[in-house]
Parts: sequence; C-alpha cells; structure tokens
Amino acid sequence: MTRTELTPLLWHYGAAQGTRTYVLAPFAGGSAYSMADWPRQLLRADESVLVLQYPGRGPRATEPLPTSLGELAVEAARTIQRHSTGPVAVIGHSLGGVLGHALAGHLENAGREVELLVASAARPPYSARMNAGQILAMTDTQWLQEITRYSTIDPELLNESAVADLIVPVLRADYLMLARHIPDHRTLACPVLAIGGADDVWVTAEHLESWGEYTDGGLTTRTLPGGHFYFRDDLTSVIELIHTALDRDRARKEYR
Repeated sequence: MTRTELTPLLWHYGAAQGTRTYVLAPFAGGSAYSMADWPRQLLRADESVLVLQYPGRGPRATEPLPTSLGELAVEAARTIQRHSTGPVAVIGHSLGGVLGHALAGHLENAGREVELLVASAARPPYSARMNAGQILAMTDTQWLQEITRYSTIDPELLNESAVADLIVPVLRADYLMLARHIPDHRTLACPVLAIGGADDVWVTAEHLESWGEYTDGGLTTRTLPGGHFYFRDDLTSVIELIHTALDRDRARKEYR
C-alpha cells in the first residue's frame, strides 16, 4: 500500500481526500511503523488514513523527543485540519488513546466532525499507571524488564547495549509525557469505543468503563483475548469492531 509523508508528523494512506479520515495514534515508545498494518484493513472505498509519526523516532530520530502530550495534540489537530477534510475517526492505543482524547477535543472545538474515538488498551485521562517520580527512579534493569513485558522485542536483542540505548530514552520520555499530562475537563460529543485485552494487567475492565466519563456521545466497551497488545493476535476483530461502531453511528444519524 502506497504511503505518502504529508508532513513529518503525518503519514497518509488511501484516497487523497477521503469520505472519512482515520487518525492513528501509536503507543508509548511506538512510531508510525508500529501501526503500519492497520491502514490496509481499515480502509474502505474512498477513505483515507493518517498515522501520527511522533518526534524522536523513526525518520524523526534526530529531533528532540516530545515533552508535552497537550502540545503534541494541538500540533496534530492543526496539521490534520490542513491536510484532510470530512469526518474523522480517531484511534489510539495506550498512550495514543489519551492523546486521541485531547486531539478529538481540539478537532471538535474547531468545528470538525469527529465520528468516533477508539481508546485501545488505554487508561482514561488522570489514570496514568506511574507518576513522574516513579518513572525517573527506574534503573536500567527495570527499564529492560519493562520493555520485555511491554513489547515483542526479542529479549536477546536487549543484551546489545546499542539497542537498549535507543529504546529506553524514547520510552522514558513518552512515559513522562503521559504522567505529566493534565487533561482539560471537556467531554467529547463523539461516542467512545474502549477496547482492551482480557489478560491486560495494566488496563482493566474498570478502566475501560471509566471512559464513559469523557463522552456525551455514549460508550461501548469490548474485551478481546490477549494482553496489552491484544491486537497483534487478531487485528481483524479489532477492525470489525471499529467499522461496526462507525456504521451504527452513521445509521443512527441518518435515521434522525
């Protein structure tokens, strides 16, 4: 599938100006590459996908790492407004879910139709798993343990100091950005679909239900087999849930 880098922050797939634009926000430590499998399954006729490529990783590795989730959301909203039209569905995994909440709010405030926020394996705002002090106190050994639990990286690779030296600063910066984020108190007009893994020890069913406090558009929760990265085992089921939620909401609006 053809990818176009519209800006350093936005990777584009699909129609030039789609009838619907999906915006994908990766998880902490992730890059646009980490959600590269999503566009092919998400896209339907005349739709487009924009994947966020955060600073400090991938092609932007020489740039400073982001320090403010709020500022990143503002930049993303402005860039999305310049490079797309029509309704938007925002999909974020883990940290990306919290970023997606802020992003959806800015888009709604700008008058853009946000059809859906998908909070995937994401605690709601104000519910970060660790605070800044805990993150800054973590030793190299603890970071390597975190990475081993957190990702599919071969543990043997982490024995190479060069690999760890690349990954740890990015993950630390993203964790700090999430821990220090102070969300506003807005509730979204759009519905929220909160999806989690049944074996995720970091994001529980209670966390998914708590997303209802952040929307006036209604909350749907779904739990799928797997852990924090449940989608890696069955992305098709995740995409089906998203399409079903969008189609249901569109049908409801047309009925009115």
